[in-house]
Amino acid sequence: MKLPLWRLVLAILVLGTMAAVLLSLMPVYFENYQLGQFVKQLARTPNAPDDTLRTAVLNRARELDLPVDPADVAITHSEGKSRIETKYKVQMDFLLYQVDLHFHADAAGR
Repeated sequence: MKLPLWRLVLAILVLGTMAAVLLSLMPVYFENYQLGQFVKQLARTPNAPDDTLRTAVLNRARELDLPVDPADVAITHSEGKSRIETKYKVQMDFLLYQVDLHFHADAAGR
């Protein structure tokens, strides 16, 4: 049984589109990973003031071109440990579709 040419072309277009979408999303996910690693490292900083921690997270997010606002960074303390939580969203615009990617990076100190 021979595959019609139009089906082959359509399959290649669909796969190509999926690959293009994945490639365009990959940098945002990698930047989120980098921010998460930074937050984990920062949470281990002993006795750092909240403003210092928040500023460090915001500066790193700005370096990574992530849209993190001061209200997106929550810092709590319990049992002598600091916990840093960052929740933000990145809007991705494609040719026919727009999607909001929601990210959450958090870590607790030791």
